[in-house]
Amino acid sequence: MKNEKGVTLAALVIYVMIFSITIALLASLSSYIYGNLDKISSEQLSSEEFNKFNTYFVGDVKSSSQASVQSDQSTGNVTINFGSSTKYTYIKNEKAIYKNKEKIARNIVDFKATYATGNGSNKNTIDVTIKTGKNADKPVFEKNIKYVCKYW
Repeated sequence: MKNEKGVTLAALVIYVMIFSITIALLASLSSYIYGNLDKISSEQLSSEEFNKFNTYFVGDVKSSSQASVQSDQSTGNVTINFGSSTKYTYIKNEKAIYKNKEKIARNIVDFKATYATGNGSNKNTIDVTIKTGKNADKPVFEKNIKYVCKYW
């Protein structure tokens, strides 16, 4: 019987344990990697949404010397009107910003705007606070920018 070759029960148990530990480590590692990929994707999407809004908005701010801002406290909607018949509307229920009737940004959880006329100078400004992500309390991306309207 000494010439018989094979796997003993003890060796088989050890092989199964090593295989199980390896599978468990790979599963937890892949779960961690996929979780981080989702977070990175969400952050990238949020900054892209702000960049789209900013690109459109800067062009209109620089070409207009006057603007008006209306905020509806009951719904949370904000409307910015420029003299050139361009209108930006933030609709809180949709978490979106529209330029006229075209949706230009989504996943916007909070948007505030105020308009100030120049005191002593002829520079009118629009102060915009924008938050993107899934939750306004913990936004993925938050930015506060003061835009100066055309003054020359």
